[in-house]
Amino acid sequence: MTAELKALREALASLQTPDRRKIDNALDEAEDELKKPEPDKNEVGKAVDRALDYAKKADGFTKAIEKIKPRVEKAAAWLGENWYKILGVVKLMV
Repeated sequence: MTAELKALREALASLQTPDRRKIDNALDEAEDELKKPEPDKNEVGKAVDRALDYAKKADGFTKAIEKIKPRVEKAAAWLGENWYKILGVVKLMV
């Protein structure tokens, strides 16, 4: 999951948004949680969801969806069924 968060961060880096700091902070929180011996998946999920919520408002988000989509799919799979809702951000509702 740590590698997926890194890849998601890289995919979101190209977005032009005044919320850049908020996106980065949310992803930092997710990464910090993953460093714990037993990370809380709900905490990671909340942070990823928050980052995506800010990102989807950014210029260029639609163009970036193809880079973001596989990362969000893998994150949702790791997080579990309670977090499949994040798939909606990249239009992959199940």
